[in-house]
Amino acid sequence: MKDKKDNTDLEMEFLEFVNSGPISPPAYLTEKVKDAVCQDLKPAIWKIFSKLAVIQTVCATLTLIFCPQFEVGFVKHDHLAALVQHSEGFGFMIVCGFIFLGGGAVIAPFLINQTEMKAIEKSVFIYFPTVALLAVLFFYSFGAGIDWSLAFPWFLGGTLGSLTGFELVKYFRFGANKHRG
Repeated sequence: MKDKKDNTDLEMEFLEFVNSGPISPPAYLTEKVKDAVCQDLKPAIWKIFSKLAVIQTVCATLTLIFCPQFEVGFVKHDHLAALVQHSEGFGFMIVCGFIFLGGGAVIAPFLINQTEMKAIEKSVFIYFPTVALLAVLFFYSFGAGIDWSLAFPWFLGGTLGSLTGFELVKYFRFGANKHRG
């Protein structure tokens, strides 16, 4: 018997709701929802670039474990140091820059949502070369002995590695979905 009374109360409450007039939400709530939607649809580019910079920094720092030039890592570098000594320099520096900055660029699309990806599509050709240049300047400012004739191939490799890694992962993560349906 109790269930029937509960159902009747619910039905009456529902009918009261359906028959009531519209109620406008408070203006501050409407504005808050509007701002939240706007931020979701058009995120601030500085926030996205900051997020990318943190990802790039963490991944680049991890690659220093294997870098034979700075002796930062915890592994023995004899085999990599031999490669540096026997290489012409140019090709090796391209590969070094490619790995150093490419790692972060490969990880970034997994940590960034699709709206953020769309917001930076037009800026990747500015962002990644800038990151490569800042990385070279960062090393120089901390006293790294930079052979400036090899800084350009490293910069080139870092830029190409970032762009290639980022675009490939972006395509497989977001672009492949467009072709499915």
